Amino acid sequence: MTLLSLQFIGYLASGLLAGVLAGLFGIGGGILIVPALLYLFHLDGINPVISMQLAAGTSLATIIFTSLSATWNHHRHHSVHWLLVCRYIPGIVVGVWLGAFLASLLESNDLVILFALFEIVVGLRMIFPSPRPQPEPTIDEHLAAPAKLQSFLHVSGIATLIGTISTLFGIGGGTMLVPALTLLSGLTIHQAIGTSSAIGAVLSLTGTTGMIQSGWENSGLPPDTVGFVVPLAAFGVILGTLITTPLGVKLAHHTEPQQLKKGFGILLLLVGIRLLW
Repeated sequence: MTLLSLQFIGYLASGLLAGVLAGLFGIGGGILIVPALLYLFHLDGINPVISMQLAAGTSLATIIFTSLSATWNHHRHHSVHWLLVCRYIPGIVVGVWLGAFLASLLESNDLVILFALFEIVVGLRMIFPSPRPQPEPTIDEHLAAPAKLQSFLHVSGIATLIGTISTLFGIGGGTMLVPALTLLSGLTIHQAIGTSSAIGAVLSLTGTTGMIQSGWENSGLPPDTVGFVVPLAAFGVILGTLITTPLGVKLAHHTEPQQLKKGFGILLLLVGIRLLW
């Protein structure tokens, strides 16, 4: 097999696993895609000075399709609160552009350390979730009593922070959006997952554009890249996620994901520790 074929198999495998996680937990999959791409880029000999920016930009490009697929499947289950999606979009867009600007200024090693710490925090949050479960309303109750709505400034501030962090780390924002939507807006976990997927689609599309522009004139980029996006890697991951995201959505609506979340949390802890050392 050629080196190019082996690279593509690695990207495809990363996408297959990320797609299940995207549908199951309402995340774009970037929290797994980014460390996988960092490892694969290292094997490919890509300059470590810009490897984190390339991993983040490529991850965001793949999340566009992952989030759209998950959003459509969750919408079919009446689990997307479109009013909240619209309220989050302005702050998300501002945060995304701020994150893309910061990514062009920060050193790759600093971003890797920050991302590793973020993975550890998220992993601990999944292993030790909030002890305050919320009752699951029926579809009729959800339509009759829509989510609590905070002020525009409150929502915009939260969305801007999530957009900035998500773009820096190349994630879809679901790891922060789902808790925000459940704790602050009163959505149930399934509604929060579906709504998070829709917001993540907007975030990833805007973030990809910003990362392309930020890296457009970078002289240290390897060949066949578009700004901070590696098209071959993006295509392989996208193909994998499109295959398995519907499976993740079905699991989310037919199983109790608590044990899976704990297992995923342990995985994130291990990945974060490995990135630090």
